[in-house]
Amino acid sequence: MTVVNTTMTRTPINRLARAQAFAVIAWLAAASTAVAAPPGYTQIWNDEFDGTTLDQSKWTPETVQNPHNNERQAYLPEMITVANGDMVITSTNQPSGNKQYRSGRVHSDWTHQYGRWEIRADLPTSKGMWPAIWLLPDTTQYTWPNQGEIDIMENRGSQPQLTSSAYHYGTFSPYNHQYKYSEQTAARFGQPVNFHQGYHTFAVDWDETKLRFYVDDVHYYTLYNSDVGGFIGNQTAPMQTILNTAVGGDFLGDQQPDASTVWPQKFLIDYVRVFERNDDPLRLQNGRFEANDGSLAGWTVFGNRLNTNNVSVHNEAVADGIASLKLFGQSAGGTNYSGVSQGISVSGGDQVTAAVESFIRSQDSISGTNNSVQLKIEFYNDFGGKYGTPAMLGEFVETIVNGSTANNVWQPHDLTATAPAGAVEARVALVFTQTGNAAGAVHFDNLSFKNLSLPDYADADGNGTIDGADFLIWQRNMGKESPVGPAEGDFNFDGVVDAADLEIWKSQDGTTVPPDNHGASLQIPEPSSAMLTITTLVGLMHWRSGRLPAVAAEASPV
Repeated sequence: MTVVNTTMTRTPINRLARAQAFAVIAWLAAASTAVAAPPGYTQIWNDEFDGTTLDQSKWTPETVQNPHNNERQAYLPEMITVANGDMVITSTNQPSGNKQYRSGRVHSDWTHQYGRWEIRADLPTSKGMWPAIWLLPDTTQYTWPNQGEIDIMENRGSQPQLTSSAYHYGTFSPYNHQYKYSEQTAARFGQPVNFHQGYHTFAVDWDETKLRFYVDDVHYYTLYNSDVGGFIGNQTAPMQTILNTAVGGDFLGDQQPDASTVWPQKFLIDYVRVFERNDDPLRLQNGRFEANDGSLAGWTVFGNRLNTNNVSVHNEAVADGIASLKLFGQSAGGTNYSGVSQGISVSGGDQVTAAVESFIRSQDSISGTNNSVQLKIEFYNDFGGKYGTPAMLGEFVETIVNGSTANNVWQPHDLTATAPAGAVEARVALVFTQTGNAAGAVHFDNLSFKNLSLPDYADADGNGTIDGADFLIWQRNMGKESPVGPAEGDFNFDGVVDAADLEIWKSQDGTTVPPDNHGASLQIPEPSSAMLTITTLVGLMHWRSGRLPAVAAEASPV
C-alpha cells in the first residue's frame, strides 16, 4: 500500500511542477514587455521609444517660430527623432527665419491630473542650452497661468551639477504670475554628481495637496498647497507632458550661447512613464544606502546646502557594503538641521521599530561640540504631510549622537513607537543638529524601519500568488544588497537578498496573498539572465517533486 500511495501521489505533483514551470516561462515572456513601477504605484501611460519613429498617436512635435522667454531658437518638428531607444531632441546653430538656432519641442496628446511622472534622460551639455521637462494644461482651453505649470526639471548648459524644479501659478485677468522653485545638487563619495554625464531620472508626485520633486529617486523638494495660497487644491485641469530644449532665454541669465557653445546638442529621453497611486502598503527602501552602487534613492533629503552637499552618501566609513549616509551641518550660522527621512504605511495601533548604526571618524569628530543627531519616528494622518502642521500627529525622539560620543566605533541604536489613531504614515528621520558652525560629521549605515503589524510575503511579481516565478526572481537577485523590497527577492526587507528570504518563500509557496497586502512591483527579467532563468526550471521541478509529497502528507487529515 505504501508504494502504491507514493506512486499515486508523485505523478500529479510532477505534472503540477511541469505545469507551473511552463507557467513561469509564459510569465517571463509577458514580463519582457512590462515596466517596473515604483512601490505604491501602478503604471497608466508610457513611451519607451523602442521604435524608429515618433509615435504620433502619443506625441505632437511643435512648430513655433517665435517662442516666449526671449528664446533664440525656432521649434521645428524635424528636430524630433527616435533612435537607439531614445527620443532625440537636436539643437543646431542653423538659422530659421528670424531665429539664430533650431531646436525641438514636443507635447503629449494624452493629459492627466494627479499621479507620478517619471522621465529618464541624458541632458545636453553646452553653454546656452536650456532643457526642460514640464507639465502644462492645454493653453487653448486654459489661459496661462490660470491652471498652473509644473516644471519637473530645468537645467542650464553651463551648470552641470545643478538642476531645478518649479511651480508657476496665478491669474490671467488681471494678470498675476507667481512661482516657487528649488534647486538641488548631490554628491557621491565626496564628489559632486554631474547631471551632464549619462542618464538621470527626474520625477514629480502630484496630488491635490502637494508636489514632491525627485532626482534619481531622491526626494529633494516638496511644495504644499498652503505654500501657494491653496492653488494646487483648486487646480482642476489635466496636464500635457512637454519636453524641449530652448537655446538662450531669460532662464539662462548671462549664460547665453556664444562662440564656446558646441554644436549640435542632443537631449536624449529614454522613457516617459506615468503612474497612479495604488493601495499597496509602502515599506522602507534603501536602508543600507547601497542602491545604484551607493545613493540616497528612496529618501527625502532636507537641509542640504548647494555649496556643501552636507547630506550625501560616502565611503569614508561603512559598516557593510560600499556606502553609508554622511551628515554634517550647513555651517550657515545659528542652529540648523539637516538629514534624511522616509515614510512607511501604518494604521492606528501598529507598532513600528527603527534601528541604525552610527560612526564618527576621529579625523572629523564632533567631540566637544554641541552638535548632535536625533533618531525620530513621526506619525501623520496624510502621507507626505508637512512637519509641524495638523497633519502631524506626534513624534518620538531619541538623541543618539552628541559631543561626548566615542569615535571610531560603530554603535547601534533603536527606537520603537505605536501609531496613534488616524495615522497612515510613520516616518523615520535622522536629524543632524548643528550649533553655529561647529565642525564634525557622522556616518550611518544599516538603517531598518518596519511596521511589525505588516506580514512579510514572498510575492515578488505582485500577482497575489507565491509560486515558482517568485523563486526565480529571488534566485536571480541572490546576494544583491539594498534592493527595493520583495520585487527583487528581499521578502523580509532587511536590505539583502539571502537565504532568509528563501525560507519565507518556501514556507509560503503555493499560497495566495490577501489583496490588501499586494506590495511588489512587476519586475522585468534582464536579457542576460533569460537563459539562466530557464535552465533553473528543471532544477526547480526536481526540487518541488521531492518536497511537495511531504507537504501534501502533512496537510492530509488522515
